[in-house]
Amino acid sequence: MSEKNVVSRNVAVALGIICIVLTVGLIGAILVLQNQVNDLNSTLNLDKSTVWVSDQTLKQSANIYTTWAPKFSASYVGYVSVRVISTTAEMYVRVIYTSHGANYDNQIVVGTDGTAVFPVLPSSSIEVRVGNTNFNGANGAVTITYYY
Repeated sequence: MSEKNVVSRNVAVALGIICIVLTVGLIGAILVLQNQVNDLNSTLNLDKSTVWVSDQTLKQSANIYTTWAPKFSASYVGYVSVRVISTTAEMYVRVIYTSHGANYDNQIVVGTDGTAVFPVLPSSSIEVRVGNTNFNGANGAVTITYYY
């Protein structure tokens, strides 16, 4: 066998190995990027959630509200769902925040067993209030979930 054929064969083998390594690297990069795309799609579809408060017991005097400190933070557009179970029909949920120069302040009556849903924009200071307008006060439980 001539020296030229040996060099050509060695170059062909080296190029083949390089192609295999590059193909494996490309497949790995595609898998990483696909995971990032899937994560972003989950965020766009509001498939993710974080429980901010889980079944917390409330014992309130008349005309009082409960708020949580520090205030909640949302990094993405989404919504906050507040589930309240109470001893009085005069229970309400109020959400207050500022985002990108827009002030949001909304209150929804939830009664003895209800869920209030509020849209949220990214904000580092979201205040959630759960209160009652009953003259005798109220007892209950609350769960607050952020969907994004």
